[in-house]
Amino acid sequence: MSGGQTERQVQLICDFRPDIIMVTPSYMQVIIEEFVRQGLDPRESSLRIGIFGAEPWTEAMRREIESKAGIDAVDIYGLSEVMGPGVANECIETKDGPVIWEDHFYPEIVDPETGAVLPDGSEGELVFTSLTKEALPIIRYRTRDLTRLLPPTARSFRRMGKIVGRSDDMLIIRGVNMFPTQIEEIVLQHAKLSGQYQIVVTREGPLDAVEVRCELQPHAAAATDEAERGEIARWVSQRIKTLVGVSTNVVVLVPDSIERTLVGKARRVVDQRPK
Repeated sequence: MSGGQTERQVQLICDFRPDIIMVTPSYMQVIIEEFVRQGLDPRESSLRIGIFGAEPWTEAMRREIESKAGIDAVDIYGLSEVMGPGVANECIETKDGPVIWEDHFYPEIVDPETGAVLPDGSEGELVFTSLTKEALPIIRYRTRDLTRLLPPTARSFRRMGKIVGRSDDMLIIRGVNMFPTQIEEIVLQHAKLSGQYQIVVTREGPLDAVEVRCELQPHAAAATDEAERGEIARWVSQRIKTLVGVSTNVVVLVPDSIERTLVGKARRVVDQRPK
């Protein structure tokens, strides 16, 4: 069924007992929260495999989803301009990056600024040429996704590294390049924080300002007072400053404070700077 109606999604999982679920990783977090809200243990559901894509997600989010839902989480990559879902998919045996279907798509990595082709293993922008598509062939289509081409492991085709961001959703804050996935990694390192977060960018005079909003885990909310929330916020802010190089104001909120995605991709960045 389509996205949204999370309560019904959980009911259908319980009724029909599917083995596999295929959604965005951020929506899987919402489904897990709904299981818990209904007093159900998501690890006891019939689900065994989750296929997640359509937005960048980190190894930290993979670990969180797998531990909370009791499933194997694998990455899928596709885009409608080239074909749709299934251009590349991760193997459950290795979980080391989606394997590209090179019989049908020729991949390249290029420098986002110059367009120069980079050697395998270099990080850059992913480019595809279709080899068998007849109605709408694609020649050297620039995806804007930033990744690497890696050697084969579980299968005979090359793999993609995990998407680290997009060349057009990179934030430049006071001269520092920042991707939302970098913030996600840091937020998920704290045991009391869930994977829900939002980055709000504003402008104070001539300078950009960043506020990172994150949420407590439901089980930790009652036992965490205002003073401890402040300590957690300072810890996250210091980690971001050290690892990313950007000063931020971090706000630790109670569960369900950040808007949830009911269909499509999570709104991780709210850019309120004047255009």
